[in-house]
Amino acid sequence: MKKYVVMGRPRAGSLIAEFLLTAANVEYEFKNISIEEAEQDEFKSISPFSKIPVLVCPDGQTIFETVAIVTHLVEKFPQLAPDAASSERNLLWQYLAMIATSIYAGYHRQFYSHRYAPKDVAEDVGKLAAQDRETAYHYINNKLNPYLLGKNKSAVDYYLYMVTRWDPSIDKLLKDKSSLDKFISQMKEDDAVKKVLTSHNL
Repeated sequence: MKKYVVMGRPRAGSLIAEFLLTAANVEYEFKNISIEEAEQDEFKSISPFSKIPVLVCPDGQTIFETVAIVTHLVEKFPQLAPDAASSERNLLWQYLAMIATSIYAGYHRQFYSHRYAPKDVAEDVGKLAAQDRETAYHYINNKLNPYLLGKNKSAVDYYLYMVTRWDPSIDKLLKDKSSLDKFISQMKEDDAVKKVLTSHNL
């Protein structure tokens, strides 16, 4: 039987696919895609903007864009999320969208602001992205109890944990966010997280 293939890099957004597949106890293969390989026509044929991650499904279908990958895995493996008819499921999609647009993309807009604006305003774009990200983190800090959907861990918690790993000033981020600090400590002890990070020597 064919396995899922996660195409990405160890410290990048592909971690979420690995976390979720591991949490669902699903075997997969990891294929490292260097920055240079991502620019080649072969990879662009499946990810037109040279972005990782890409998830190759057992039937051969390829899925790019992180939110699309998370959505696929949640629908495929129900243990990763609340019941589809529940109000908590709606909250999962809400948090997923917020993290993707305000935090995940916010890091990118801040640290690669030259890609989003002319040189004379790129610094301002980066500052605004940082402010948006901080607003999102404060909101999330007030909602964690201890996880985003309450007592039960779900796919969106792995997503949140992944993006916090990218923060260059984690102590500053957590200075006034005790719930987020506790959440990160709990996620570090998660079996799936530990297994994936250990596999990459992280």
